[in-house]
This record gives sequence, structure tokens and C-alpha cells, in this order.
Amino acid sequence: MLTGPILFISLIFYTATVSQPLFYLIALGNASRNMRAPAYVEMRHRIDEQMRRNGAVVYYGTLFSTLLLVAVAFFEKNSMLPFAILAFAGLIADIAFMKRGNIPINAIINTWTPEQYPVDWERQRDQWLKYFSYRQIALFAGFLSLLAGVVFPL
Repeated sequence: MLTGPILFISLIFYTATVSQPLFYLIALGNASRNMRAPAYVEMRHRIDEQMRRNGAVVYYGTLFSTLLLVAVAFFEKNSMLPFAILAFAGLIADIAFMKRGNIPINAIINTWTPEQYPVDWERQRDQWLKYFSYRQIALFAGFLSLLAGVVFPL
């Protein structure tokens, strides 16, 4: 009987987590491709600063609530279990791509200033966006899996 409330909490956290990649897909990805280097560097610094400050709370909340959903659905033999497992796997894949790609590239970009950046700065930007696109796929798959579990219960 705990699956419903935990699913609700998981959906709230997962929605917050998936909102950034969704915004990149809709607008910020293309906008960042069209920025000149100083504006891009400034934007990345500000976003990274906020994500380091606030992102951990959202990610840990999503990770914990989705893992708890898997456990409760398993013990309650709830039909939400396969959807919760897929959602958790999507989140783990997102975190793996983030740690392998985006975080190391953020560290490099954070050494730049709007006045001093490498000549080939677009290469780092494009690499960052490539890893982020992998993360978008993983997170969207996980989020859609949770929604599918609600709309199309087994």
C-alpha cells in the first residue's frame, strides 16, 4: 500500500530531474550552440554553480525515492516494479554519463574566463552537449517508464 505515495514522490523528484534536459532539448541546447565564447563561458559558469549548489538535493531525492519505489514495489508484488526498475536504470545511466563526461568537461570550462578561453572551445562545448544528449535519452526513458506504469498498469 506504500507504492502509491512513494510513486507520487518519485514522480515529483524525477520531474525536477528531467526538467533541465527537457529545457535543453526545447531551447537552451540550440541557444548555446549559437552563443559566442564569452557568453557561453559565463552561462556555463552560472549554471554549473547552481547545479553544484542545488542539483545534488534533486538527484539524491530522485535516486532515493526511485530506489525505494523499486524495493516497495518488489515487496508488495506491485505491477509498478518493472517500470520502477527501468526508471532507476535510466537515472543510473544519466549519472554515469554525467560523471564520465559532463562533470570533467565542466571542470575544464570552469578554468576559462569570458576573456580567456581556448581557440577550439567549441569542441569542448560540443563534447559536453554530446554527453548531455545521452543523458537526455536515459532520463526521458526512465521518466516515461514511470509515467507508463501509472497510465498503463500491468
